[in-house]
Amino acid sequence: MNKKKIILFHCLFWFFDFFKDTIYGFQYYYFYDAQYTLASLYKTTAIDFVRTLLTAALFYVNALVLVPCFFGKGRYGLYALSVLLLLVAFTPVHYLLEIILLKYFSWATYGREITMVWIFQSVLNASLMYLMLGIAYGYVVDYFKAQDEKKELEKAKLTTELAFLKSQINPHFLFNTINDIYALTYQKSDLAPNALLKLSGLLRYMLRESEQERVPLSKEADYLQDVVELQKIGLKGNAYIRYSCAGNMAKNHIAPLLLISFVENAFKHGICTDPAHPIDIRLQVEGGTLLFRVYNRKNRDQKDRTGGIGLANVRRRLELLYPDRYDLGISEDEHTYTVNLTLQLHNILAAKAKTMKAKAIPAEAL
Repeated sequence: MNKKKIILFHCLFWFFDFFKDTIYGFQYYYFYDAQYTLASLYKTTAIDFVRTLLTAALFYVNALVLVPCFFGKGRYGLYALSVLLLLVAFTPVHYLLEIILLKYFSWATYGREITMVWIFQSVLNASLMYLMLGIAYGYVVDYFKAQDEKKELEKAKLTTELAFLKSQINPHFLFNTINDIYALTYQKSDLAPNALLKLSGLLRYMLRESEQERVPLSKEADYLQDVVELQKIGLKGNAYIRYSCAGNMAKNHIAPLLLISFVENAFKHGICTDPAHPIDIRLQVEGGTLLFRVYNRKNRDQKDRTGGIGLANVRRRLELLYPDRYDLGISEDEHTYTVNLTLQLHNILAAKAKTMKAKAIPAEAL
């Protein structure tokens, strides 16, 4: 519940608390007593208003100060003493406002002599229920505050975990690419400037775009395309990789650097140099669903068995970012390895439409 709703709830509560007392005056004026004039109605309404203000002040001092400081910490003796002192402090205030001030304006008449003791008893009798409500309110506030703190801690933990997972993206491909560009530069190859430009784009994407919660799918697709091109450059034209995209990439969002791990693992553990069995990477968007597939032949001569951030790491990111919105299938045999990922994407146009709808001004308000 946001602050505006909480303030509205408090205002409505005290309005009805005030109204329940004044309704008797309205009944006398309209139904019961013919001698009960409109001026009398104004007087009783003023008295009820002052009483409501005093009761509200006592309630909030108790609920927001005494309950958290004493009752909520188990210091019940100090709480009882504080409540007693609070009632004693409110007695002269109550006497000043309700008796002296209202009597001065002839808005209050009493059939007996008013003393401070009588006022204290009246304040005590009228305040018991609100003191109990203050204790209950204090516990409710503490409960929701604890829930908000728990959510914040969980959110912070989630953010930290996602940042940790993202930071573990395999640098294997990056180091190899730098070595390949160095070799091209040493050979004064015409491919070196283009390779360096693509590497610069990859680093820019990894450092800047990866800070975003979501990026356009088209940017992620372009990033994978540059990775594929750099792999081909590094293998000097001996890399056989099929990369294809289909569907509308521009109107959907995806978490950045989510797909690269599958591609890197295919390059690292697969065979890139077999024209009969090229690595096959496919991105296809159908509606708001991404169908992502990576196929490669296994490299039996590959000595480094460590693999990037690992399948468990990728699954964890998917679980955190897309709970109940993805399906990851891994199939492999002695010679091949295939990844199939189905992912419900974030639709850009739908999100914009929802935002515009929330900000739209109703016609009747114009």
